[in-house]
Formats: sequence, structure tokens, C-alpha cells
Amino acid sequence: MVKVLVNSVLLHIQVTVLVILSHVRLDENMLQTLLNSCPLIVSFSLEHCSGNLGKIKSDSLKVLNIRQHGSTWEIDAPNLVSLDYLGSQIPELKIARESTQLEHSKIILECNNLNASWFCKLRKFRSNSSSWFEVSLYFINCGDINMTDLQMDHIGYTPRVDVLNVNVQWMNQTFVDALLWSCHPRRLNLFSDVIGTVTDFINHLVFLTNSSHSTSHRSTPWHSQLKGINAFDGKNQVAPTQKWGACKKGLNGGEGGSSFFIRLVMQ
Repeated sequence: MVKVLVNSVLLHIQVTVLVILSHVRLDENMLQTLLNSCPLIVSFSLEHCSGNLGKIKSDSLKVLNIRQHGSTWEIDAPNLVSLDYLGSQIPELKIARESTQLEHSKIILECNNLNASWFCKLRKFRSNSSSWFEVSLYFINCGDINMTDLQMDHIGYTPRVDVLNVNVQWMNQTFVDALLWSCHPRRLNLFSDVIGTVTDFINHLVFLTNSSHSTSHRSTPWHSQLKGINAFDGKNQVAPTQKWGACKKGLNGGEGGSSFFIRLVMQ
């Protein structure tokens, strides 16, 4: 048993592994002091904590979960296996030593007021690590994105996301452009209750992936190609197909008020 004093509260921590901090205000170096005092911590969770997260340095840490903390943080955990973040803000992340063992990494963002600056910040966040396996975005609507502002952002190479989950009700075409620019997904899962949103999203995506020319707001074309589309209506699969026309016909035949789930596989 290890005893650690945090904010005048004595914590009794089992030497074996798991620490959860919930609704605690983090003072400078407090988190690192806790990790140093418990060198065998394997799993660490922060839930709705405020203050300065600072640097997380641990050779023993394998699982890190962070909920609702959007400040600047640095991770130095070379043996990390799982990394999850859920919040409404995009944090500023630095990876000191990236783990070669990382098997699971997921960021979930509940978003409002999306604009070009927000997508630039998302891409910058992703460019600081090549390890994000899954990105999920939840929001009600998205206004027009100024693609010229995105083009002026000279962020270098951005790693591809293996799985991109998008839950949206209303959007426009520039949202699709900004999404592809910031995430480069291998697989895209689209969730919506609005058939018009699904149709507009995939119509524009098909246009981009089939186009061999640069658009006015991108210096290079979107080179990925659609390998397949699978559409689901509630519990039932509507139309697995590689051709969007057949898939759209199946969706239009679905019942009103249904939730739609579209899986797109990118090359």
C-alpha cells in the first residue's frame, strides 16, 4: 500500500496499478509528484479535473484516460498501450517519447462553433502524434468553412486516421473538405438522422474522390478513392455496394425518422 498526500487529502493507493482522479484541481507538478510516488502505476484516469495537467512521465504507465481537460499536456510514457481522450476542447499535446506498443488510441470531441481555425487546431493536434487510431466528432451542425484559411495553414505531413466517426445532423460541402484535410481517414463512419445530410455528404465525397483535378481551394487533389460503401438503416443493412447510386436508392427507400449509419472504406 502506498500513501500519497494530494491537496491535503491522504490517498491510499494499492501498489498494483489503478489510479482515478475525479473533480480534483491540479496544481503545478502535482500529477507528476503522484506518478513519482507510485512508480508501479499501470492505469491512470483523469475525470473532469481542472488546473494545470502539465507533464505525464512514467515508464510503467500502460493505460491513460483523460476526460474533459483541454489544456496543454505532454506525455512521456514509452510503454503506453492505450490512450483515450474525451472532451469539448482540442488539447495541445506533445509526445516526448512515442510508445511503439500503443494498440488503442481514441479521441472523442463534442464540438460546437466549428470554423477553419478549429480544423487547423485539430490537424495540428494530430500531427503531433502518428498514433491516433480513432477520431470521433459529435455536433449538431456546421456552418461554411473558409477553405482559403485552411490552405494558408502550412502544417506539414499529417498521419492518416484509421477510423473517423462523424455524427452530424446538418452540414455543407466545405465541411467535407475540411474533414478530409484535417483527418485523412482510411475508414469513415457517418451517423445521422437526416437523409439529406447523408446524401449531400457522400455526393460531395464521391465527387472529390473521383476528381483528378485540383479544386480552387486545394493545392493538390484528394487522392484517396472509395473502395466500398455500406449503408445501415437502424438495425438493418440497407445496401452494401461499391456504387453510391445503388446505395442512395436503398437509403431513400428507408423509413422516415430512421438513423443512418454509412461506412466508407478509403484506399
